[in-house]
Amino acid sequence: MPKISDEKRRARQNQILDAATRCFARDGFHRTSMEDIVRESQLSPGAIYCYFRGKHEIVEAISAERHAQDSALIGELISSPSLPEGIDRLVRAVAKMLREPKERERRKVSIQFWAESLHDVRIRRVAERGIRQRDRLTDFLQKAQERGELPKTLDVDSLSRVMLALLQGLILQQAWEPRLGIEAYAKTVSMLLNTVLSKPISMSNHARDP
Repeated sequence: MPKISDEKRRARQNQILDAATRCFARDGFHRTSMEDIVRESQLSPGAIYCYFRGKHEIVEAISAERHAQDSALIGELISSPSLPEGIDRLVRAVAKMLREPKERERRKVSIQFWAESLHDVRIRRVAERGIRQRDRLTDFLQKAQERGELPKTLDVDSLSRVMLALLQGLILQQAWEPRLGIEAYAKTVSMLLNTVLSKPISMSNHARDP
């Protein structure tokens, strides 16, 4: 039997993952069976199980691809010579990504994985790999603070969470409102972050606990 090439193997894996993504986006994680994925992919069951033993392995592979994309997004920021330029690059990259229908479908599935990770240990372990990428963002913000690009009183760990929340919030809103204006959102986020982060922060302006 001739050995399958790496290129053909990758193409077959992508065919399966794309089919699974369409099923998850259309019917939900729990309502999608392996039989549904087989039918959607137009492959034989043997061809599917040659690559993945079940839905959780497919989830892991889909999540690995998303984590790679998110890593590239963070790369747009941390490779920039300054924080303002990095923010602009990151926002533009996110906007470009979310204009793609296929990517919006993938992110819709990501929302389901976020929910499942709250009570499924196996999916939680997969999700945590993406959560750890925030460390790269926090490290970049720490260096920006040391360069004087951020106020010394600003907690960069919290800032990295806020920036991540802006992306996650956009993904959620776009799932609910497919016609959401990505360009306007991106422009607003860029202006908001660059304006707020360029100003000194006074603790006296913070709301006090009752």
